[in-house]
Amino acid sequence: MHLIIYDWQMKIGRLAEGSFVRNVVILMFGSGLSQLIPLLFSPVLSRLFTTSEFGVFTVFSTVAAFLGVLATFRYDLAIMLPKKKSDAFHLLALSVFIALIISLIILIITLLFARPIGRLLNTEELTPWLPFLALSILLLGISQSLNFWHNRNKSYKALSANMISQSTTTAVVSTANGFAKMDAGGLIVGSLTGQLVSSVLYIFRFLKNDKFRLKYISPRRIKYLAKKYIDYPKFSLPHRMVDMISITGIPLLLMMIFTESVVGLYGFMLRVLKAPIGVLAASLGQVFFQQLSEKVSKNQSVKNLFLKTIKNIAFITLPFFVLILLWGPDIFALIFSEQWREAGVYAQYLTPWLFLSSISSPVSQLPLTLGYVKANMIAGILNNSLLILTFLIASIFTETPQEIFLWVGIVMPIFYLCLIFWFYSLVKKYEKSRVLT
Repeated sequence: MHLIIYDWQMKIGRLAEGSFVRNVVILMFGSGLSQLIPLLFSPVLSRLFTTSEFGVFTVFSTVAAFLGVLATFRYDLAIMLPKKKSDAFHLLALSVFIALIISLIILIITLLFARPIGRLLNTEELTPWLPFLALSILLLGISQSLNFWHNRNKSYKALSANMISQSTTTAVVSTANGFAKMDAGGLIVGSLTGQLVSSVLYIFRFLKNDKFRLKYISPRRIKYLAKKYIDYPKFSLPHRMVDMISITGIPLLLMMIFTESVVGLYGFMLRVLKAPIGVLAASLGQVFFQQLSEKVSKNQSVKNLFLKTIKNIAFITLPFFVLILLWGPDIFALIFSEQWREAGVYAQYLTPWLFLSSISSPVSQLPLTLGYVKANMIAGILNNSLLILTFLIASIFTETPQEIFLWVGIVMPIFYLCLIFWFYSLVKKYEKSRVLT
């Protein structure tokens, strides 16, 4: 392993400092290692935990993800934008402060109403773990904010190291808890521990390089910037919440219509497929967002950057999705045991949607950066409304989860193709306006 890392470091060192390729390689190296370990642990976890236990964990993680959207009111996205680093720091402080307040509110609610919430979610096994949602949201808010801060500063090695540390911690702790027979709680504790490690590492790095900035916090400046970037909580927050409704809504609808086992199969399938692809897309997306913001601020062309990002993610992910489309059930049964074969069937049906989603994900910040905040929100509402509507209509006319996923796998790819073409039309519009100015 040390020889592999050294070889990669030598190759990275030959690339031009600050180049797009170098930055992508650094993040891809980190994301690749960060996903290799949990993927290697997945065959073990799939034998230590049942499909129902994964179902409970899926409900916890999806609810945490939905509430996590509120963690910073989306002000963390604005950290990349100010020309002055001091303004970016005040947006960082604002984001962390909001995360503290939101997590405290959620802690109080879950302590007072844990049992009713557990019954509402149709999974009382989750009840004792509901107060931990507050911790997850706080850690998510801190790590997201500091992630954008380090991305702005082009600290790609730090971002890469954090991905590796979080995924490794999560995998090791979850596996240890599985051997300790902790049922679904073992997966929850593993996830929280990984989040904690990531947040602590980010905080240590910030204190090492930017501790002096804490002396210059200005409440008046924070208030000014909160008003200046009000479009993020005003438009981007509802947009993202609608996004999360589809992500969290499907597991909850599956729980109401079918069983925890079906939710577990669905959640595990997404865990296996979207984890490596998602981190790869996030790595390309972080670099794309940073360079896009920089080019737009300098009134430079972004067409080549956009097309290159789209082509790279499509070229890298296509072989993976082809394998799943052709042999998904056999692959899941062989690697994760026979009880997960059905998850491979779900994967086959959803592959076209997941493939096109992975292509659009790295460039999804383009409308926001170019100033199309409202249009981006409308696109997000259409996307997620269509997904939920397709799921609901299919559930009325079909009786099995396989048929529902088949309909989703047919309808949603059409929308994502339209979305990608819309992104490209925005790029062409920007290019024309740039030439005229």
